[in-house]
Amino acid sequence: MAKINSSISSILISSFLLMMLLTPMVAGQPTPSPRVPLCKVIHGVQQGETCASLTQDFSIDMPHFLQINPNINCNTIFVGQWVCVNGKLV
Repeated sequence: MAKINSSISSILISSFLLMMLLTPMVAGQPTPSPRVPLCKVIHGVQQGETCASLTQDFSIDMPHFLQINPNINCNTIFVGQWVCVNGKLV
């Protein structure tokens, strides 16, 4: 009886170790790191400027503007707020 329990324990431990070794191989590709904005030109928002007017003035499309300014809320943009008007994601 003790020999059977020992054999079962050995099989379970071996199976567990094999599963732990193979898991990284079948788990797939790692999740890519999020892209980070790299800003080349920063602009201080002036009276009357909006996200839409900034994208027009600096010839940026809105999706790109929002990508390089990930924390901006276009509904609450304020005078003096620093925004990126020329940048890319790295």
